[in-house]
Amino acid sequence: MKTLLITLFSLFSIICYGQGNYEKAMSDALQSWKEGKSTDAMSKFERIAQAEKDNWIPRYYQAMVASTSSFQTQDVKEKTKLIDAALQLIPTQSEALNAEWYVLKAITLTAQLVIDPMTTAMTLSPQIIEAYESALELEPNNPRALSGLAEFQIQSKKYMGGSTEKECKDLEKAVSLYAAEKHETAFYPSWGKESAESALANCKK
Repeated sequence: MKTLLITLFSLFSIICYGQGNYEKAMSDALQSWKEGKSTDAMSKFERIAQAEKDNWIPRYYQAMVASTSSFQTQDVKEKTKLIDAALQLIPTQSEALNAEWYVLKAITLTAQLVIDPMTTAMTLSPQIIEAYESALELEPNNPRALSGLAEFQIQSKKYMGGSTEKECKDLEKAVSLYAAEKHETAFYPSWGKESAESALANCKK
């Protein structure tokens, strides 16, 4: 998760923002997040989302901040509060879910799982896998879905056993996809490369 946050903030640093109100507001919200002001960032993304009702990206980042922040606190009540906030922001109707939403849903459910894995793994693991697979059904070459599922399966197999050959091949493919990834939409999610590269390096050890 630390690698994910570094990737997100590195991405923020290199994006060339336009001069419109939306771009400026998003830039300001991302800066707050980069500075560790998660609550402030979430509030800013919420205001942008209210003004940009047809744009899913501000709401996505609002949920992303909540989800990733849950990994950074040791307080179970605070973790649960942040996870619940993220889940409430993620669309529940399939027609509103794109691949990036499914990936974020998987990450958020993973955050929920790690609170009490002994109790929740049997229930949440299939949901996490299903979310990643749903993302891949929509976008078979989405690197975040491909690497996210591979990394989750590798971690699961540390406890359950089994070969990780397929997952390592998927990580190799994901790294190539990250290298070729381009998006014309401002602030479109493009994080994850460093995490995938790190996981792939572990495959080769």
